[in-house]
Amino acid sequence: MTTNATTKKFFQLVNIPDYRYDGDRTDIDYGDIASDCDTKTISLLEAIGHISLCVFTLSDSKECNKEKINNLSCIITDLAELAIATNKISQTATYLSGVQDGNNSV
Repeated sequence: MTTNATTKKFFQLVNIPDYRYDGDRTDIDYGDIASDCDTKTISLLEAIGHISLCVFTLSDSKECNKEKINNLSCIITDLAELAIATNKISQTATYLSGVQDGNNSV
């Protein structure tokens, strides 16, 4: 019997260890990870915006180079998936940082 795979994108596999269930993971600074991933997500989104403008300019030119537009479109897609992954890490790290800080203040 064959089942259909539900995990098809790499960002679906991105997870950071949860110190509550993995006692060996007390060395993770979740706040720093969240900040780092936020910065990377912003950089990726800025790059996507810049490349999108380049695609728009190329498509509007008289000599429209479809191969360049196709390549840039693929790059935008890949960058978008990376942005989703860094955002996912950031959100999880922010949550775990809050939980960890709450537990340490008790």
